[in-house]
Amino acid sequence: MSQKLLSFDIGGTQIKYGIVSDSGEVLLAHSVPTQAQEGGAALLDRLVALARPVVAQNEVCGIAISSLGLVDAESGRILGAAEAVPDYVGMSPKRALETAFGLPVTIENDVNCVALAEGWQGSAKGIRHYIALAIGTGIGGGIVIDGKLYQGARSAAGEWGYMRIADRCWENHASMRGLVTEAIRVSGRSDWDGRSVFAARDAGDAQMGRVVEEWLDLLATGIVNLIYVLNPERVIVGGGISSRGERFLNELHAAISVRIEPGFRNMSDVVLASAGNNAGMIGAARNWFQSKRLF
Repeated sequence: MSQKLLSFDIGGTQIKYGIVSDSGEVLLAHSVPTQAQEGGAALLDRLVALARPVVAQNEVCGIAISSLGLVDAESGRILGAAEAVPDYVGMSPKRALETAFGLPVTIENDVNCVALAEGWQGSAKGIRHYIALAIGTGIGGGIVIDGKLYQGARSAAGEWGYMRIADRCWENHASMRGLVTEAIRVSGRSDWDGRSVFAARDAGDAQMGRVVEEWLDLLATGIVNLIYVLNPERVIVGGGISSRGERFLNELHAAISVRIEPGFRNMSDVVLASAGNNAGMIGAARNWFQSKRLF
């Protein structure tokens, strides 16, 4: 008989939540504003309020959480890197939901959950060794070794956005935020976003062409370094930029190809994420089922 979970994906802007089955199917999905400005305690109260009708109306065996920030999976405490929600550090969504409902609860970092979703329902299905990168306002990541999430000694593995490349913080320059910041700097205009930068480059804007070329150079350099260190079978690239599809992937492949040593060129496939908009919920559920050793 199929088992079902209530699954949360807590982001700085939105909370996604719903029902996920043990086959990875999203049976119910909602989203509401996080209302992050109200702080961590209000967020925990909000999670309990959102969960109450779902738990009452559905037969769920547990609750799975994907959350922004560094997460101590055992205690459920948020350890850091959660500036979007004031006073969230030190809070435990896991404990709050366990206390409210008496159900087993698991929690994991949001990008780690995306990595698990890609291995279950996405572009890393059937792959034992892979890494996943989420390119947004920063650059987060998840590492899967022999089919299991690698969290590191203090739950901080995959925080490669903080890498230094040419004495620059990688995510400050190779994220979408970095791309837009550079476009604003060189143009003197403040109305850029990622789509408009690429649209201008595609339309022949030489200035934006240089901005995109330098951005791709830095992004590819970081990915090449990760390939050297981790030797993954596959590198999954997600985030808003992946909506450009094959065109972006071909550009990234070209940038990586000229920067990687020939002996490493065919070791790691670089592909786009495909688990979809509910990847956080799906990955949180995967983490729950793996943690409870149900498969």
